[in-house]
Amino acid sequence: MNFAHNRAFDVPDDDAAFERVAQFVMPDGESRVWNNAIMELGGVACGKTPQCDEAGCPWRRWCHAYETGDFTAPDVPTQPSFEGSRRQFRGRVIRVLGEYDELSLDELGPRVRVDYGGDTGEDWLRGLLSDLEGDELVSVAETQNGVVARLRE
Repeated sequence: MNFAHNRAFDVPDDDAAFERVAQFVMPDGESRVWNNAIMELGGVACGKTPQCDEAGCPWRRWCHAYETGDFTAPDVPTQPSFEGSRRQFRGRVIRVLGEYDELSLDELGPRVRVDYGGDTGEDWLRGLLSDLEGDELVSVAETQNGVVARLRE
């Protein structure tokens, strides 16, 4: 749910309530168009600080929040910081493997993370590789020299 849904229709932050309102207001067979329109409205006029008049929001005359002046909305989680994130380390694995044909876990780990070891050791790296293998980006194999990873071809 975005700010526009919550404010415009006075929908509580509850999936069941949102579903009931969506069933009522969404034109039949137009869910994609409706969703795109609401997302655009949210992005242009109804962000954390609403810009109803400045953005010329076309929904103002029907909007519950505009009518009441209550623009509070449930907290919307923000994307976590990239620095030090799992996304960042996944990217590093791909970049490092792009430089080599294949690497053992002992060779790959320190190239991906300076503090490789302990809590961010082999189990942590295997978890990253498992995710990337599930996304069909890398392959992991047991060889006579131990576990190795490589980019998928």
